Amino acid sequence: MKAGVQLRVVIICLSLIGVGLALFKHLSVGYPFFPREKSAVWTIEAKINFEAKGEAVKVRFAVPGEQRLYGVLEESGASSDYGFIPAVPPEDGNSVYRTVTWAKEKAEGPQELYYRVNIFSRTVEERMRGEFEVVELDPAYTDGPVAVAADEVIATARKYSADMPSFTSKLNETLASDTNQNVQTLMAGKGSDLARTRVLLNLLLKAGYEAHLVRYIELGESASRVPLKSAVFVRHEGDRLLSEVGEIRPVDTERVLAWQRGGPALVELQGGKNAKVSFSVMEQQLPSEFVQQQSAMRSDKGLVDFSLLSLSIEQQNAYRLLLMIPFGALVVVVMRNIIGVKTSGTFMPILLAMAFLKTDLLPGICLFVVVVSSGLVVRSYLSKLDLLLVPRISAVVVVVIGIMVSFGILGSKFEVGLVQSVTLFPTIILAWTVERLSILWEEDGAREVAVQTGGSLIVALMAYAVMGNGMLRYQVFIFPEILLVVLAVILALGQYAGYRVSELIRFAPFFDRQKGGEA
Repeated sequence: MKAGVQLRVVIICLSLIGVGLALFKHLSVGYPFFPREKSAVWTIEAKINFEAKGEAVKVRFAVPGEQRLYGVLEESGASSDYGFIPAVPPEDGNSVYRTVTWAKEKAEGPQELYYRVNIFSRTVEERMRGEFEVVELDPAYTDGPVAVAADEVIATARKYSADMPSFTSKLNETLASDTNQNVQTLMAGKGSDLARTRVLLNLLLKAGYEAHLVRYIELGESASRVPLKSAVFVRHEGDRLLSEVGEIRPVDTERVLAWQRGGPALVELQGGKNAKVSFSVMEQQLPSEFVQQQSAMRSDKGLVDFSLLSLSIEQQNAYRLLLMIPFGALVVVVMRNIIGVKTSGTFMPILLAMAFLKTDLLPGICLFVVVVSSGLVVRSYLSKLDLLLVPRISAVVVVVIGIMVSFGILGSKFEVGLVQSVTLFPTIILAWTVERLSILWEEDGAREVAVQTGGSLIVALMAYAVMGNGMLRYQVFIFPEILLVVLAVILALGQYAGYRVSELIRFAPFFDRQKGGEA
């Protein structure tokens, strides 16, 4: 079979496989091609690190349950050779306090356990009534110097308040005072936020209000090392609010996921020590009907286990960017082989587009121009010192990195956001760019450098527009088999051997003269 025929067969097969797999996932699992009404879904991953003592290990970890604004879509635990017991609500049906459990016959040395839960935002119609955990007053606040100091602080707050919200606000204002002797007595030895929050909790309980401790996570954009904050949920008659110690205004509960309400410690560890918990959050906007279907499929996952959604959060964030690179490559193929735009290297525009995705577009372009121009100026000076090519280029790379570090320091010193963002700009891309442009300058001169740099920026901007498209990012992440179709298109364009658009424009006057001569 001839090469041309083989290529056509490969192109057709890739296209059919890609489209067929996407249709199968759409029809069998319910993944929609075009998201319509969106529901926010947050994937939260908790990593528990501890040191095992070489004996039997049992770890109980508090996890969130169904809440008024948020529901649990799916949860799972991962570990190495540990038995995992999923969270089960208490027998009375109250899901305020839930725990998962890991157990192992014997373990020694550093250990890592993972818990992951998908949280979805309820619609207004679905919102359920909030649960409440009953908490008793700490005995230390019933007698002794702590009780006397608490009574004084409560009396002061009552004097300047009219209801529960104003009382809580005034109480926090008083607790924020470092010179108040009663506050000093209450806060003595309370260095952590959790300990200080327990002081606020006990003051509210002593004042006669219903309150309990809440440890919560703010649900926002994707982030690593998200802090677990402490606050007090208090209610009285028709009023209810969430208050952080020392903060006069209540916490906005619209973006708050209560991870733990009351109950014992966040982590109960047997057979180990030094338990630490870190959280990562990734936000997605998924179609509401898909979220509802996934919620109903919790007991029968099917193909869901084989999707990218089953990977860890760090892996998902990495793949979201990697999956867009083939589309950037497609843009480069079209611009170079069909349009005829000159670029500095085949895939430098893709790397630049990836760098622009890490920063805002305009700051990224400005930083690119400033840093690359500075590097080329230094390179021009070094060429006068009669250095060999490789040492000269290496010196330019060192100088470029020095320029970026200097910009980062100046940005931090003078709080210039544009300059500060240079630290986010991938260093290796800039260094490699200056190296290529230096060699090009050495071989073809400054004019060719300007042409290819301008062409690279144009193609990078187009690749940035494609790679940053939200709809396309959603589709390729849910249906990664679309990349087979992209590969088929690239292979098809690889057979094109006709005139490029730039060549047609260049030779247009010649064709006009030919037509005039024939006439």
